[in-house]
Amino acid sequence: MDRPQQMRSSRYEVQRPKVAARLRTSIKVLAWASLAATRVVFADPSAGAAGDCAAASPQEARELADRLYESGEYQRAGECYDLAGDAMRAQRAFLRAAGPSAEAAARGLKDEGRTAKNLFAQVGQAFRSKH
Repeated sequence: MDRPQQMRSSRYEVQRPKVAARLRTSIKVLAWASLAATRVVFADPSAGAAGDCAAASPQEARELADRLYESGEYQRAGECYDLAGDAMRAQRAFLRAAGPSAEAAARGLKDEGRTAKNLFAQVGQAFRSKH
């Protein structure tokens, strides 16, 4: 094997583990971001503080929930709607409460997806290029 051929193959061998390590790291980050986004989406609204809706009857709970929803306290409104037996409005309130954090998680996930896509493109280019 001539000297230039040997130098090219050794350079390729040095770069290949770096790309593979970066790929593994990106995949791990993407997996953790996906898990975090999944937890936000599938959050159990009843897992929070159950005593946030201080109403004696379902009618009082519904009235309190309406006031809380109008004032932007969606998490508490959802709990009161749940106590009043209005599951549809409770879910709507919980979704509004989770909206900003879910949007941030989605943006982060989208950024990680772009990073992974770029990394896969780099890996593909590294395997296709002639050193």
